[in-house]
Amino acid sequence: MGPFWQWLEDFWGKIQIPSLWLNLLDVVLIAFLFYVLFVLIKRTRALQLFQGLAIALIVMLIASLVAGALSLITLEWLLRTIVAMFVGTLPLVLAVIFQPELRHFLSRIGRGRFRSPLARQKDWIDEICTAVASMSQKRIGALIILERTSGLAELVAQGVLMDALLTSEVLQAIFYPKSPLHDGAVLIHGNRIEAARVMIPMDEAADLPKDLGTRHLAALSITRDSDAIVVVVSEQSGAISVAAGGQLQRDLSLPELRNRLVKDLPFIGRVR
Repeated sequence: MGPFWQWLEDFWGKIQIPSLWLNLLDVVLIAFLFYVLFVLIKRTRALQLFQGLAIALIVMLIASLVAGALSLITLEWLLRTIVAMFVGTLPLVLAVIFQPELRHFLSRIGRGRFRSPLARQKDWIDEICTAVASMSQKRIGALIILERTSGLAELVAQGVLMDALLTSEVLQAIFYPKSPLHDGAVLIHGNRIEAARVMIPMDEAADLPKDLGTRHLAALSITRDSDAIVVVVSEQSGAISVAAGGQLQRDLSLPELRNRLVKDLPFIGRVR
């Protein structure tokens, strides 16, 4: 061992980390591991299976305690044996049950799919811009509400609940003229399409420009009462507009729309 490594070993041995900080670090790491596990299995069938396993284990533990209190020796022994076998083989059981999720997790690592929130957010914005560009070219009217901090649950309740992953294909399918969902607006939160066919109450008392269509008036109405951003595609001209804070920015190019969304949607919403 060289002098440098000997010095490093001696230096590390002299460092005294208080036990309180070590215990705190231990708790934080365990909490982080449980958080990662929850994120991996959230909104998957694995979450239901995990809940089922936990409930079954708790029920057997309670039943064994009751059997012991009632002196049901055989039943208590059987339940305790089952619980012990279950706990002893838990890693193997979890590996078998959650095999699809583990394979997906390892596949994401191999493909380098764990990216920053900003990179993922730009993916959602690209999906919106791709859909808007296509609808603008085809002159398909669209009204897209991007929720920020103001809650719009009342609008979601009035529309058709979807909770679908945000993709350009889904957006274009919703606003396709023959689609039963094309009337009204789409409400987006993060990378999820929360609802379609959302009807926005019009602010008739407001002093709004008379040359605007119904979609533009609806966009201005909703942005007067919330901090939402609304993207509008004109059915007549295919022009792209953005409403925010009760103001309308009209005739945007696609790069201008993307820059506006990147600027005004900083790390909002949720990713699933």
